[in-house]
Amino acid sequence: MRVRVCVAYSVKDPAGLGIASELLKSLEHKPVDAVRAVSAYYLPELDALLAGFEEDVLYFEFLDEVCDSSFHLVLSRHSSEAGIASLTVHHPGNPMREAAAGGRPLELPPSNPPLAKQLLLSLAKRAGELPGFRVTYEVTHHGPTSLKKHVTFVEIGSSAREWSMPEARRAVAEAVAEALTLPPPPYEACVGVGGNHYASAFTARALSSSEAYGHMIANYALKSLEEPELVEKVVREATVKSSVPTQKLVAERKLRKAWREALERVAKELSLKIEYV
Repeated sequence: MRVRVCVAYSVKDPAGLGIASELLKSLEHKPVDAVRAVSAYYLPELDALLAGFEEDVLYFEFLDEVCDSSFHLVLSRHSSEAGIASLTVHHPGNPMREAAAGGRPLELPPSNPPLAKQLLLSLAKRAGELPGFRVTYEVTHHGPTSLKKHVTFVEIGSSAREWSMPEARRAVAEAVAEALTLPPPPYEACVGVGGNHYASAFTARALSSSEAYGHMIANYALKSLEEPELVEKVVREATVKSSVPTQKLVAERKLRKAWREALERVAKELSLKIEYV
């Protein structure tokens, strides 16, 4: 089946299932068959396959086989011990020596900076409807990592309370439909390096400028990599694995000198701008 986008979720995930249900309430749809899917619908308004699977989203390494789509969007829960109510956008991948949550170590699938930015903007428009919720990017983390098509996650966090909230599910479904309908906003495709898990600096910049982030490599991932040569390799892959050409590296100013030098080698090799923040 040829579609523009495969929108995937786990039927065992209350957040993903809830977002999918809201999409079905608001959009025309017809049942179809799809490889491995336990539930699948074609959404003509989005030219999308909406497919639910038994597997957890961390193990969606098979999505490229489900249909002939240009890219993937995964609807999911976000879990955090801090329990921060949030609507998040990020790209999967393991820019670390370990693979604690699906996928393989040191492997990244292609990112989709324009879609991630539009999702972030569309979620931010709806933040007023969800008092106490934070709208944010997350850095690159968890599986799947081996997909060849670009893949983006949009999530509700961070506990069972938020996953089951009808207004949160509805807000994400509306943002998904809008992001898949609108033309991409003006953007400057960036890779972020450094910072915390919620990419607070990169989120603020994306919401207030044309910057659109693909992969973002957190400080904790850099510490896992440690060696400048490995940092250089991962940042190069993060830069190349993108649906659109990366234009700029945006990096935390307080990175170790050896890591900054690794970034500068990548920037020079690939003719990228580099900005320290």
